[in-house]
Amino acid sequence: MKKILMILVLFGIFASGVRAEGMNELREKRQEQIENRVENRQELRNRVAENHANRLERRFKFYFERMSKIIDKFQQRLEYLKEQEKDVTKVQTKLDAAKAKLNEAQAKGEEAVTAFRMIDPTKWSEQKTQIMAARDLATAARTLYLEAKELLKTALAELKTISKPALPAASAAVNNSL
Repeated sequence: MKKILMILVLFGIFASGVRAEGMNELREKRQEQIENRVENRQELRNRVAENHANRLERRFKFYFERMSKIIDKFQQRLEYLKEQEKDVTKVQTKLDAAKAKLNEAQAKGEEAVTAFRMIDPTKWSEQKTQIMAARDLATAARTLYLEAKELLKTALAELKTISKPALPAASAAVNNSL
């Protein structure tokens, strides 16, 4: 009986030692899995921020190029009307204000794109505030582009009052492109 009891005790000690080793291996595997998940999340967050920055950059570049072309055409029309000795000072001031807004919007857009690219995916606690700040910059840039667009529309409306026969088809094209 003592022998059987001794064998059972030794078997219990041996089995618990094996079990402890197995538990250590499981803990190590779990720790590796957790680290892999954290790395994957960081990579995903980085890719998302980078993709968003690229989309914003393309969108703001498109807005700037399109509005710049419209402003250039508008300026040519104003010069043509000046040659015809028409008073275009009000329209010119609105156009200059639109140019200034457009340049301001471009600067703010570049700042927003840079902010999105500077988000550090390893610092989760700081990341939310960085994202919110970058989003606010992007929203401000978009608002500035919209303000520039509205200034162009009002300048076009004033231009129509100055000389309807000079720009009937061109005015509709510019108005439709905005």
